[in-house]
Amino acid sequence: MRIGLVTGEFPPMEGGVGAFTEQLARALATMGHEIHIITSTRARPTDAPRTLSSLRKPFDLGYAHLHPRIGRWRWPSLSAVADLAIRYDLEVVNLQYQAAAFNMNSAAINYLPWRFKSIGPVVATFHDLRVPYLFPKAGNLRERAVRGLARNAAACIATNRTDFMQLLRWTDNPVRRIPIGSNIDSYAPNHVEIEEARLLLGLGEDDFLLGYFGFLNETKGADTLVDALSRLDERYHLVFIGGQTGASDPDNNQSFLQQLRGQVEREGLSGRVHWTGFVPAERVSTFLVASDLMVMPYQDGVSLRRGSLMAVLAHGRPLITTCPGDGSPEFRHGENMWLLPPNEPNELAEAIKLLAGDSHLRAQLGQGASDLAQSYGWDAIAAQTVALFNDIMASGAGEEPNV
Repeated sequence: MRIGLVTGEFPPMEGGVGAFTEQLARALATMGHEIHIITSTRARPTDAPRTLSSLRKPFDLGYAHLHPRIGRWRWPSLSAVADLAIRYDLEVVNLQYQAAAFNMNSAAINYLPWRFKSIGPVVATFHDLRVPYLFPKAGNLRERAVRGLARNAAACIATNRTDFMQLLRWTDNPVRRIPIGSNIDSYAPNHVEIEEARLLLGLGEDDFLLGYFGFLNETKGADTLVDALSRLDERYHLVFIGGQTGASDPDNNQSFLQQLRGQVEREGLSGRVHWTGFVPAERVSTFLVASDLMVMPYQDGVSLRRGSLMAVLAHGRPLITTCPGDGSPEFRHGENMWLLPPNEPNELAEAIKLLAGDSHLRAQLGQGASDLAQSYGWDAIAAQTVALFNDIMASGAGEEPNV
């Protein structure tokens, strides 16, 4: 099958949707499908030639053809995507939708199914249902833009139970719940690499390292984590692993990062809070394993839509996080993670102390996390995705979307 993946971000751009698209493309290619990734010009390989003729040629990634052709996700970008779909005779296009990745001030990409009404089916994968900004006082137009995409797509994919139930209310077209996998390949560092990582952070032999992985924004509870750290004694350290703000919605994320750094300074924690910055996947794995306990206290609750969470599970790391908002039965307190209410720094600090003093319980949580991750491998995710594509193509759905 010739499959187009449309994404607002893709490596070397930093972002969870881009990381997801890369992993999905690899898995689909392994199944024998021809993959074309249509994305931003900012995803152009850094070592690519800059001649005029080369700007229009796809890059062979080995597992996919990369088309970094879109400068701004405005109305002309729809025609650019359509032209590529026609030129390469794509049988289905899978839109990786997240408003922040497609220019928060424009809803152009939401009309991709309408633009494709005489070309082929568009399946929309909703990484979340957050609405675009559009313009001041846009009001309910923001939700209508997302709801319209769901109604007009040939099918929708939700990554978590909450979004799945909402999409069922919005559209009569097929909706499937397909989870995401780890946004990095798992790597098992040896004891020398682990020791080196801890030494790099200036840790002593008896220091206890808390880890946080994922881009920072106001919904992920990093400020609560810093508050909890301020309530713990000097042997507790915290490392923020990986890039800090990502390529999507950088202004708001950068503002939050500045506030977080100010909080660290005010609490006198600069010597105990560490930042790796953006590092290769193998180094991410090393810092994940070097951390004694991962702590990711999301304000909106733990969710299967977070690739950084799936990476922590795939590495079999003991984890403290917050109770899922949708009551997902996959997450079991005391078995595969330690669950707490959000925005409770004192309770979080007490939980950290409890787990720091119980290595057996941490090992139990780590094994439970690893067992849970087995259900979310990329081979299974790709197979479910292709099954949906086949169903849509067999039914002829998506040829005349609603306007």
